Amino acid sequence: MARLLRFVWPALIAGCSGESRQAGIESFRRTVNPPELPADTIPEVLDYAADLQVDLSEMAKLPVGVLYRDVTVGKGAEVPGGDSVEVLYLGWLPNGALVDSSITGVRIGSADILPGIEAALPGMKVGGVRKLVLSPGLAYGGEGGPGIPPASVLVYDVNLRARIPPPP
Repeated sequence: MARLLRFVWPALIAGCSGESRQAGIESFRRTVNPPELPADTIPEVLDYAADLQVDLSEMAKLPVGVLYRDVTVGKGAEVPGGDSVEVLYLGWLPNGALVDSSITGVRIGSADILPGIEAALPGMKVGGVRKLVLSPGLAYGGEGGPGIPPASVLVYDVNLRARIPPPP
């Protein structure tokens, strides 16, 4: 890989000069050697308020990185991607401060909700409740949100209230 980069990288930046060349070099360095994440952005190393009832040893992990546990399984058929559903969600910082809540309709796969919540919806059943732990990249990211500090790990309880039938 290093040998390939030695030949390809100069060709990629050959047409660049000055600031754009320096920006390209810095971008490349960050890609090859990304900075270490601060400890408070890694869900597995945090302490959680007792009220949140987060026990990471009891949680499964989705391929995208969402940690989850079914609190209540629900009834009926599992919802697949593409279904429209109504969800109630409550989100907390690890210290137990409530920072996010809503009842909303979502079409799974449409990116209408936080990526971590959306990834956890398929497989749930109506009446089911899932506890989620989301890394910043699956929540509000480095920007944060109203009342949510940048790069925050968040804990959510997601209640799948209903399937929304497709329009006739």
